[in-house]
Amino acid sequence: MTAREQFSWAWLIILAATYVPYFAAVVWLRQGAAEPSYPTQIWLFGVTAVAQVVLIAIASAVIALRTGDPNVLDERDRSIAHRAAATAYSVLIAGIITVGCLMPFNRSGWDIFHAAVFAIALAEGVRLVMVVHAYRRGLHA
Repeated sequence: MTAREQFSWAWLIILAATYVPYFAAVVWLRQGAAEPSYPTQIWLFGVTAVAQVVLIAIASAVIALRTGDPNVLDERDRSIAHRAAATAYSVLIAGIITVGCLMPFNRSGWDIFHAAVFAIALAEGVRLVMVVHAYRRGLHA
């Protein structure tokens, strides 16, 4: 398994391990009659972001120590990254158009923020799944 594939797996697992609990907590906190307080929502997102940074730093260090230089890309790596980014960009644009152009007419504040974070996380998840799939199944022209 190449360093790029290992990093993609690690990032995909970390993305799921941080954002699934984040969105579960958002849904759970919104079950009550009142919207969660501003500090509560900032704290929740901050904890998620910090956990993500710490976990990906640890995973990157471990992968770099085990495999050498993970930044050396060959033509196949670049092609896989390009295809995955192109598809993820389409997902991101669709999500952000929904958030920026449709939601302001019937939602506000934190609903828009959480939807934007979801669109970003979904696009990144799509990119990582495509990268992992391309390494597992092979890249076909």
